[in-house]
Amino acid sequence: MSEIAWGIASDKIAIAMAVLLITMTMLSAGPLHPIDNLINNAPRPYWDEIREFLILWPDTVASRFVAIPVLAATALQLAYRHRSWRPIILGAVGVVGMMSLVAAMKLFFSRNHPRTYDPSFFGDSGGVSFPSGHGANAILIYGLVLFLIIRYQAARPHIIRRLGFCIVGIALLQSFVSAYLHFHWFTDLATGMIAGGLSLRIVMCLDAMIPGGRTTMWWPWYGGSFWSGDESDRPPSDEREPRAA
Repeated sequence: MSEIAWGIASDKIAIAMAVLLITMTMLSAGPLHPIDNLINNAPRPYWDEIREFLILWPDTVASRFVAIPVLAATALQLAYRHRSWRPIILGAVGVVGMMSLVAAMKLFFSRNHPRTYDPSFFGDSGGVSFPSGHGANAILIYGLVLFLIIRYQAARPHIIRRLGFCIVGIALLQSFVSAYLHFHWFTDLATGMIAGGLSLRIVMCLDAMIPGGRTTMWWPWYGGSFWSGDESDRPPSDEREPRAA
């Protein structure tokens, strides 16, 4: 555990994203309130006509009820193809870690809901607006799907680029819809996406630190044992590290 903690703490990108998350949190507590109020008080044209449609369709794209099944299907398919628990472990650790981070921040800061028109932290209304869970979902969960596809070379480069553009589009669409519907302040959404990006980077660091073959030996159809780590009857896998000549 100490090696894992040190590996994450020494990753420059993870450090930069953690600093950005802290900075954005401090700015959301006061300096960016004018921007939050400006966007929150902006006119909402066609409110009655499109509100229900936005709630039932675009707003659910980045919800856990939609994103997690997509991640689960991707992880299970790659796990079966490569006979490895690694995709499942990475997906589970990423989602649980991101949800824990976002939930802890929501409960600690207790930011007022946008419909109160008061963006203060530690409000009396008991709101849990900050940060946006949907914003974190859009980056972390769909980002994990893309990361697993890239890691296991499950799609061609031009498909990967298009998937990357789709993730950006989902994040922007979710931000617009949540702000339009008064579900989140602008800084809630920005901070949520940063939290999702930090969680994704941590998962990538964990993947780099888990030795090759460590999770493959647990695959039940290879004759190995989860408890003993016996892999004598298991055929070689592309996840194992090459042996020295």
